[in-house]
Amino acid sequence: MSRFAVLAAALAMVAVTLPAQAASTARASAVLTLRSAPSGAAPAVGRLARNERVTLSQCTRHARWCLAHPVDGGPSGWVLGSYLIGSAAKNAVTPFEFSFNPLDPIPRPRH
Repeated sequence: MSRFAVLAAALAMVAVTLPAQAASTARASAVLTLRSAPSGAAPAVGRLARNERVTLSQCTRHARWCLAHPVDGGPSGWVLGSYLIGSAAKNAVTPFEFSFNPLDPIPRPRH
Protein backbone atom coordinates (compact mmCIF):
# COMPACT_ATOMS: atom_id res chain seq x y z
CA MET A 1 0.00 0.00 0.00
CA SER A 2 1.39 3.42 -0.87
CA ARG A 3 2.19 6.07 1.70
CA PHE A 4 -0.51 8.26 0.23
CA ALA A 5 -3.15 5.56 0.75
CA VAL A 6 -2.04 5.02 4.36
CA LEU A 7 -2.13 8.78 5.03
CA ALA A 8 -5.55 9.11 3.41
CA ALA A 9 -6.92 6.23 5.50
CA ALA A 10 -5.51 7.76 8.70
CA LEU A 11 -7.03 11.16 7.90
CA ALA A 12 -10.38 9.57 7.13
CA MET A 13 -10.38 7.79 10.50
CA VAL A 14 -9.58 11.05 12.31
CA ALA A 15 -12.35 12.85 10.43
CA VAL A 16 -14.85 10.17 11.44
CA THR A 17 -13.87 10.00 15.11
CA LEU A 18 -13.50 13.73 15.85
CA PRO A 19 -17.16 14.65 15.35
CA ALA A 20 -18.27 11.73 17.54
CA GLN A 21 -15.99 12.81 20.36
CA ALA A 22 -17.02 16.46 20.06
CA ALA A 23 -20.70 15.54 20.00
CA SER A 24 -20.46 13.65 23.29
CA THR A 25 -19.49 16.75 25.29
CA ALA A 26 -22.01 19.14 26.86
CA ARG A 27 -21.87 21.75 29.61
CA ALA A 28 -24.07 22.78 32.51
CA SER A 29 -26.01 26.02 32.05
CA ALA A 30 -26.24 26.54 35.84
CA VAL A 31 -25.32 24.82 39.09
CA LEU A 32 -27.04 21.43 38.70
CA THR A 33 -27.75 18.58 41.08
CA LEU A 34 -26.64 15.12 39.96
CA ARG A 35 -29.08 12.40 41.00
CA SER A 36 -28.74 8.63 41.41
CA ALA A 37 -31.67 7.94 39.05
CA PRO A 38 -33.60 9.91 36.38
CA SER A 39 -36.09 11.39 38.86
CA GLY A 40 -36.35 14.59 40.88
CA ALA A 41 -37.11 12.42 43.92
CA ALA A 42 -33.89 10.39 43.58
CA PRO A 43 -31.11 11.11 46.10
CA ALA A 44 -28.48 13.68 45.12
CA VAL A 45 -25.01 12.26 44.45
CA GLY A 46 -23.17 15.46 43.53
CA ARG A 47 -23.29 18.83 41.82
CA LEU A 48 -22.14 20.34 38.54
CA ALA A 49 -20.74 23.87 38.53
CA ARG A 50 -22.01 26.38 35.99
CA ASN A 51 -20.29 25.78 32.61
CA GLU A 52 -18.75 22.49 33.83
CA ARG A 53 -18.13 20.15 30.91
CA VAL A 54 -19.58 16.64 30.96
CA THR A 55 -19.77 13.64 28.69
CA LEU A 56 -23.12 11.93 28.28
CA SER A 57 -23.57 8.18 28.10
CA GLN A 58 -27.34 8.03 27.74
CA CYS A 59 -30.50 10.11 27.88
CA THR A 60 -34.12 9.17 28.45
CA ARG A 61 -36.85 9.81 25.90
CA HIS A 62 -36.83 13.37 24.53
CA ALA A 63 -33.54 13.91 26.48
CA ARG A 64 -35.54 14.72 29.60
CA TRP A 65 -32.83 13.22 31.86
CA CYS A 66 -29.21 12.54 30.88
CA LEU A 67 -26.51 10.50 32.60
CA ALA A 68 -23.61 12.96 32.94
CA HIS A 69 -19.95 12.22 33.69
CA PRO A 70 -17.85 15.30 34.59
CA VAL A 71 -14.84 15.63 32.28
CA ASP A 72 -12.59 16.80 35.12
CA GLY A 73 -13.61 13.97 37.43
CA GLY A 74 -16.14 13.73 40.21
CA PRO A 75 -19.33 11.73 40.68
CA SER A 76 -21.54 10.81 37.73
CA GLY A 77 -25.29 11.14 37.89
CA TRP A 78 -28.55 11.99 36.20
CA VAL A 79 -29.36 15.62 35.43
CA LEU A 80 -32.27 17.36 33.72
CA GLY A 81 -31.38 17.52 30.03
CA SER A 82 -33.00 20.91 29.51
CA TYR A 83 -30.24 22.46 31.64
CA LEU A 84 -27.44 20.97 29.53
CA ILE A 85 -26.02 22.97 26.63
CA GLY A 86 -25.02 20.73 23.74
CA SER A 87 -27.84 19.36 21.62
CA ALA A 88 -25.42 17.26 19.55
CA ALA A 89 -24.30 15.43 22.70
CA LYS A 90 -27.90 14.81 23.79
CA ASN A 91 -28.99 13.69 20.31
CA ALA A 92 -26.12 11.21 20.09
CA VAL A 93 -27.26 9.30 23.20
CA THR A 94 -31.05 9.76 23.10
CA PRO A 95 -33.07 6.79 21.79
CA PHE A 96 -34.39 7.38 18.28
CA GLU A 97 -38.15 7.54 17.86
CA PHE A 98 -39.90 6.92 14.58
CA SER A 99 -42.71 9.29 13.64
CA PHE A 100 -44.38 6.29 11.97
CA ASN A 101 -44.47 2.54 12.42
CA PRO A 102 -41.36 1.30 10.54
CA LEU A 103 -42.92 -2.16 10.21
CA ASP A 104 -45.97 -0.67 8.49
CA PRO A 105 -44.79 2.55 6.81
CA ILE A 106 -47.71 2.88 4.39
CA PRO A 107 -50.78 4.27 6.15
CA ARG A 108 -54.00 2.48 5.35
CA PRO A 109 -57.16 4.48 4.70
CA ARG A 110 -59.73 4.36 7.48
CA HIS A 111 -63.33 3.49 6.68
